[in-house]
Amino acid sequence: MARQNAEYEELLPTRDSLDSDEQSPIAGTDNEKPWRREHTTPSSSGGARAAAASPFLLWIGALVLVIACTDLVAVLYVSHLSRTVFQDKDFASHLEYASPYIGLKELYESGAVNKTEVDPITVRPRVSAQVFANEPDRLAPRGEHDYWHKQYGRMSPNERHLHVTSDIHSVVQFRAIDFGMEDCHLVFTLPPPDAPLEAGASFAMDPTSRFDVFRLDAQKPIDVKTLTHRTRPPVLGRVAHAVAPRMDGGETLIHRFPCAWSSLHTFAVACAQGTDCMLDVWSSQNTTYGVNLVQHQTV
Repeated sequence: MARQNAEYEELLPTRDSLDSDEQSPIAGTDNEKPWRREHTTPSSSGGARAAAASPFLLWIGALVLVIACTDLVAVLYVSHLSRTVFQDKDFASHLEYASPYIGLKELYESGAVNKTEVDPITVRPRVSAQVFANEPDRLAPRGEHDYWHKQYGRMSPNERHLHVTSDIHSVVQFRAIDFGMEDCHLVFTLPPPDAPLEAGASFAMDPTSRFDVFRLDAQKPIDVKTLTHRTRPPVLGRVAHAVAPRMDGGETLIHRFPCAWSSLHTFAVACAQGTDCMLDVWSSQNTTYGVNLVQHQTV
C-alpha cells in the first residue's frame, strides 16, 4: 500500500491533466522579436522625422513673422511721412510773403534821400467770384469764359466778373502790393453806356441800383473751388451803404483804409438792404471794370 502511494505521488509531477502539448512562447524570446519590429519600428521612425522637421518649421514661421512685422513698420512709417513731410495742396497760401524791399523803410525814415512822387496804382482783384444767398451750398462758378484752343488746349482768359442781384453777391479779394503805397481806396470802375467793349467784356446795370459793401474776415487767399455763400469768410462789418456807382467811366469811392504791404483785403458786394439791384460786368485782359483797389503813395 505504501508502494502504490509512492508510485502515485511520483507520477503526479510528471503529467498533469491541465498540461498542454503546446508550449506558450516565453516573453523576450526570438519568436516575439519579429512581431515587435513589425509594429513598433514605423512609429519610432515617424517620431524621429517629426523631431527633425520641427526646428525647420519653427525657423520658417519666425521668418514669416519677421517679414510681416517689417512690412507693418514700413507701412506705418510711410503713412507718417505722408502726414508730416509732404505739404498739403494749398501750403503756399500759408507761407509768409518775404519783402523784396530790403532796407527801404530804414532809408526813407533816415531822411537821407528825397522821395519820388509816384502815381496811384490800380490793383485788380485776385478773386472776384459769385455766391448765391438763395442757394447757400452752391459753388461759385469757375471758367465761364474758358475755351479750347486747338494748339494750346484749354485757355482761361485773364478776366474778372462782378455780378450782383438781390440773390447773388460778389466776393472780391485783393493783396496790397508795392512799397510805400499804403493808402488804399476801394472803388467801383464802370464803363460809360456807349463805350466800345473788347471781346469777352460785357456790361449791364440797372441805373437805380444801390450797393452795400462788407469787409470779410479772410486770413488767407480764398479757394474758389470750395467757395459758397455758407463757406465764405465771416462778415466783420459794413464799410459802405447804398453806394450809387458812376456810369461815365470814372471811379466811385467805396471805402478808404490803410493797407500794409502784402496784406489781404476781402469784401462782399450786395444789393443795399431792402432794395433790388442788378449789375453784371466783365473785365477783359486790358480793362479794369468792376471793383478795384487803388493804392496811393504814403512815403
